[in-house]
Amino acid sequence: MTHLIIARHAESALNQQNRIQGHRDSGLTAKGLNQARRLSLKIKKIRVDKIYSSDLGRAYATTLEIVRHTKLPIVRESLLREIRLGAWEGMTPEEVDNLYDQGYQKWLKKPSSIKIPKAESLEVFKTRVTKCVRAIARANRGRTVLIVTHGGVITALLSEWLKADFDHLLLNLQIDNTSLTLVDETEKHVRLKTINDTSHLTEKDKNEFTVFNKRT
Repeated sequence: MTHLIIARHAESALNQQNRIQGHRDSGLTAKGLNQARRLSLKIKKIRVDKIYSSDLGRAYATTLEIVRHTKLPIVRESLLREIRLGAWEGMTPEEVDNLYDQGYQKWLKKPSSIKIPKAESLEVFKTRVTKCVRAIARANRGRTVLIVTHGGVITALLSEWLKADFDHLLLNLQIDNTSLTLVDETEKHVRLKTINDTSHLTEKDKNEFTVFNKRT
């Protein structure tokens, strides 16, 4: 069995501005740094054997705050990146609606049905992240592994593990910045123990609710 601790990155500047990120990157806000430091104090109490991080800066900066306490090396993994959202990256939902015929409003009804120019397909994305996390788990049997990644990645994994509709989870399941999802994984079985644990955060540290903010 592999014990997986999966964290979403801390708040980034584009999160704060409610801009769509995907592969576009931005630094952590002051609030984000505080979130990451609070998470690091929680992780400090857990024996972690290996740390993996998305190679995007917002995830890696979050991971660096954790490493200050654990002193473990970080394995940067591009396969743990958020879904690439192509031409929409960097835009607000309002800008998407203005430029793409109410595209964001259509996305809110069924995200997987919207074809975003130059974006990664949902199936390619889900296959990428599930294969990556499965390989990480297989390589670390008997260990506790921390994975720092993105809201969309966590949603894709939950969709696979729960055999649940991705669109439904994306629109209805909250994944906060620096929240923890805890999973015990074997070759034949996955047991979800915790989803979106934010007990290390104060109310002030948590997100305002917006769909893209809670995802990317």
